[in-house]
Amino acid sequence: MQTCFFAISGVLPRDEAIAQIKKAIYKTYGKRGDAVVQKNYAAVDHALAHLEKVVLPAAASSEFDLIPSISGKAPEFVRNVLGQIAGGHGDQLPVSALPAGGTFPTGTAQWEKRNIAQFIPVWDKDLCIQCGKCVMVCPHAVIRSKVYGAELGTNAPETFQWAKPKWKGMEEDHYTLQVAPEDCTGCALCVEVCPVKSKSDASHKAINMAPQAALREAERDNWDFFLKLPEVDRSKLSHSQVKDIQLLQAAV
Repeated sequence: MQTCFFAISGVLPRDEAIAQIKKAIYKTYGKRGDAVVQKNYAAVDHALAHLEKVVLPAAASSEFDLIPSISGKAPEFVRNVLGQIAGGHGDQLPVSALPAGGTFPTGTAQWEKRNIAQFIPVWDKDLCIQCGKCVMVCPHAVIRSKVYGAELGTNAPETFQWAKPKWKGMEEDHYTLQVAPEDCTGCALCVEVCPVKSKSDASHKAINMAPQAALREAERDNWDFFLKLPEVDRSKLSHSQVKDIQLLQAAV
């Protein structure tokens, strides 16, 4: 980054700037041997060799619109105030739009749909052992699970998935592991922690990353339906076992 900055900024003559950068490299890494110094020199040279000018078009050429940062189902205050702030237009809000005393409502992050992940997790219900590790490791509560009565799933979207629960006394219910496609950051920690691999393909797990754009609309409907399902009775769960903790309601 430093090399690119001085190569195009004109703060110093280009040759002089690069010479000073390499001088600093030698001063910093010279004691570690010539091999280390040469590798750092090579990094500078490669950065210069791969500089490429990007010409911005006079008008937008994209074939799709930006997705709103706030769900249209959000409360009025969230849409009109927090939505403007999230969209980078907070400086256009009048002071009168902000709460007197500066106290904002809680739980508003659930309405912000950033859609920043190019790839999101997809559940393989037939391979899953329902261990709950992916639910536990997700830093944004994007992956959640529920066990619910079979009758509650009769009006589910066509792509909504469920499996037979692996809990004693819940065998007749349905288990669903659901992902919030618009909240996921694409970190893939869920895939890393998943302990189950396909016997025929070791790269395939019970949860795998797939392109978000093609899944967004269907999974958005699945997520909305999932949220309407009742939470599991906390008194029936062990709060010291990961398998049960995955069924506890997540904080939003």
